[in-house]
Amino acid sequence: MKQQIVKAAARVAERNAEGWLSEGSEAIWQRLNDAVTGWIRDGRRDDLDGWRAALGPLIRLALVGAVGYGAWALVRRFPWLLWLLLAGLVAAAWRVTHKRPAEDTAEPAEGTPAERSPEEARAAAEKTFVAYLIDSIGEAQGVHLSTLAEGLNMAGSQRVWGVAEVRAQCEAFHIPCRRSVKVRGRGVAWGVHRDDIPVLNTPTPAEDGEAAA
Repeated sequence: MKQQIVKAAARVAERNAEGWLSEGSEAIWQRLNDAVTGWIRDGRRDDLDGWRAALGPLIRLALVGAVGYGAWALVRRFPWLLWLLLAGLVAAAWRVTHKRPAEDTAEPAEGTPAERSPEEARAAAEKTFVAYLIDSIGEAQGVHLSTLAEGLNMAGSQRVWGVAEVRAQCEAFHIPCRRSVKVRGRGVAWGVHRDDIPVLNTPTPAEDGEAAA
């Protein structure tokens, strides 16, 4: 039994427990923060003005405060619940930081190099990200960074995405981000406006013909 405990401790040490625990906890906090703040912002009514429009976010903020106070009171009444919360946090941090990459069984085509240069890899990544961005905008005026992060995380990305990570990726690909992007049904938040995507603003040949006529 003692040898098994020593081996288990050695395996955890080799995986840098402090690193994955802090990284995973930060990722979980970022996700929770984005989800709660996004939910509060979505309570704003676009069809109302003044304090009536802000009434929804205020009510949701009060509900969040009530839930937080209830959780605090429950833990104060039953301190052993902290152990369950701690175990859940450690398990969630482990899952977030130890996602196994999907195995690529496809063989490279003939005449295609197995490895790409850093420039080619960056160009491919930029093309994929811009395509995902355009698809997420659709017919709307823009898309929130939190929505992009949710889609990337749901797609099984090896990287944990949050608003800060998506914004940094957009800046790396020279895609402007605006502080106040209004999306119908999702309120106003950090996002990418369709006017800042050149592909979405390039007139088609048919539109050029109509303009000339």
